[in-house]
Amino acid sequence: FVLLFVGSSLLPIFDMAQQGRDMTDLSIADSVVTRQDAPEKLKGFESKYDSLSRAAIQEKLNAIPVFYTVDEGGTIGSNIYLSYVDATSAAAGSSTVKATTLDQVMYPLILKRGRMRMAPPPKEVSQAEEALREEGSEPRTFKLVPSTTAQKDANELNIGLTDGDVPLYISDKLAFAGSKGPTVPLFLEKADAITSYNRLRDSSGKKLPEQPNIRVATLLDELTSMEKGTRPGVSQLVFYGAVEDLLKASEMIQ
Repeated sequence: FVLLFVGSSLLPIFDMAQQGRDMTDLSIADSVVTRQDAPEKLKGFESKYDSLSRAAIQEKLNAIPVFYTVDEGGTIGSNIYLSYVDATSAAAGSSTVKATTLDQVMYPLILKRGRMRMAPPPKEVSQAEEALREEGSEPRTFKLVPSTTAQKDANELNIGLTDGDVPLYISDKLAFAGSKGPTVPLFLEKADAITSYNRLRDSSGKKLPEQPNIRVATLLDELTSMEKGTRPGVSQLVFYGAVEDLLKASEMIQ
């Protein structure tokens, strides 16, 4: 990906003729629902032209690696970790750590909304799905666990996370060039957002402010926005996991 300076310029992130309303004062950064948004920002806005299909959302979630523990009986643990280090620390006794991608567990296990057509799941995930479908059984609760660092950063920014939600970090004035136009990166780690901003600042001859303006979104808020189209241009949002976790998951899945 190539870094782009978005600045304050307005970009054609949606078809305004289809919206039937004047939204020319919006920028690409408005495609993200953040905890720093004003309470009335885009209140009541929903657009079928901006909402994404489950398949499109699954494709975005496929970019995020996740890790889970499996006991000696082959049963998956209830916590799904965004960090390999945290998953390894949580593994007890003879438990092992395995990897998959977020699309394999988000809707089927965590949200319990069933599985759509996608690549076959890992055996342990498939067994957990089957158990959830069994009538009369007490359904297990699966939850995502952000990295220890991501949780610490969210707490320092006074972001009240609900149990099982995941903070996402966005750096203003930062976008990536994609095949279908600029995309807005949502980082699982604050440090990655800052690093990307600093690279952009260096490449621009240090014309940008020395310190980036970091805003925080959450995974559940963004999924809701994508499903309902509560922000224009949500198709331009891209999730980015930590590089070390991406590399580790790739090694484990192969």
